[in-house]
Amino acid sequence: MVMIGVLHLYANACINIKISLYFMEMLSELFNEFGSFGPTILIFLSMYLLWNKNNLFFYYTVGVFIDAILNLILKGLFQQPRPSIDQKSFDLAFKHGKRFLFKDGMPYDIFGMPSGHCQSSFFSTVFIYLSLKKNNITYIYLAISLLTIFQRVVYNYHTVPQVIVGAITGSFVGYLFYYLSTEKVKGLIREKLDDFGPI
Repeated sequence: MVMIGVLHLYANACINIKISLYFMEMLSELFNEFGSFGPTILIFLSMYLLWNKNNLFFYYTVGVFIDAILNLILKGLFQQPRPSIDQKSFDLAFKHGKRFLFKDGMPYDIFGMPSGHCQSSFFSTVFIYLSLKKNNITYIYLAISLLTIFQRVVYNYHTVPQVIVGAITGSFVGYLFYYLSTEKVKGLIREKLDDFGPI
């Protein structure tokens, strides 16, 4: 009788552990997917929030493309490998002028400095903060950006310096494009010429 009770407890413990492991694996996958698509989520959310603000929407959209091109240029200048790529593969690809490898059927840039995901996330965060100045929206953007940073480091896509440089670069570009959008609205202010009318 005691043996049956022990076996019953053991079976329950195994089932609970299996359920816990499955739940943890599911959370891990959700964390990975959310971090991977964090910049895309922020871009579409930003476009939705700025849709009726024509000038800000235009500068944000142009800024997204310029930010992505700047990231490719900086990666080409720094030429720092990702931590997930072994040095032998990196040297071989670099020697033959191949910047992209295929990983899971998708082109995968071998350079990791700066992180494009972090750069894009922080570009959106800074631009939306300066444009809307709403704390609750900024907290959501900041949470998604930080989640993206953690995902890139935890899953070994980037090193800590690579995500920090990406975040700083994206923040700077976001500020720059917001500044340009306000300059366009303000325009050049000149004194009106005197029309010699009666006072």
